[in-house]
Amino acid sequence: MPLFMVVGLDHPPHSMALREKLRDEHRSYVLERTDPIRFAGATVDAEGNQSGSLYVFEADKIETVKAWFAAEPFAAGGVYASLEIRPLRLAYNQFDKVAWPGTRK
Repeated sequence: MPLFMVVGLDHPPHSMALREKLRDEHRSYVLERTDPIRFAGATVDAEGNQSGSLYVFEADKIETVKAWFAAEPFAAGGVYASLEIRPLRLAYNQFDKVAWPGTRK
């Protein structure tokens, strides 16, 4: 099945206040819809503020990924200045599976 890279970049310098406001809703949304996610993480600036998000999805088509993000609280709530979804051809990885801090998944 195809892979897609999703990069969400916050409004400069970051959207921490809005992220904090939407964080619980965002985490609930993501944890209820983890099936297509193969990788996810937050980018950080020099001060440690979250300043973007990176996801890798495995989905049948790009429209599936777009639909997932249409209702995702950070995307729908204006955290990101831009959200880019591109096909990804995996060349190599060595990631161990890591659960989201504070969860069992």
